[in-house]
Amino acid sequence: MGLLFKFVMLGVVAYVAWNTARRWLGLLGGSGSSSPMSGGRASSAPPPSAAARGAPPAAVRRPVVEDTKVCPACSAYVSVNAGKCGRSDCPQS
Repeated sequence: MGLLFKFVMLGVVAYVAWNTARRWLGLLGGSGSSSPMSGGRASSAPPPSAAARGAPPAAVRRPVVEDTKVCPACSAYVSVNAGKCGRSDCPQS
């Protein structure tokens, strides 16, 4: 019975240490999460948008998406609007 109690206590201590480390790493920004754990209660509210924080709309960057195609000379994917790369056999205009 004493050995079982020691294993249970070891599990409890490991669980507390793990959750404490995750919380501190979340506070320091090391875990990659946007918010630290708050006692097991997750916040259902989304983070405030840039407009709600008072940032001007120009500060919000949209992702840049470009069409690509395979270069017949080097087999690399290049932008459709790309210019010549400097190779003598470059087919780009």
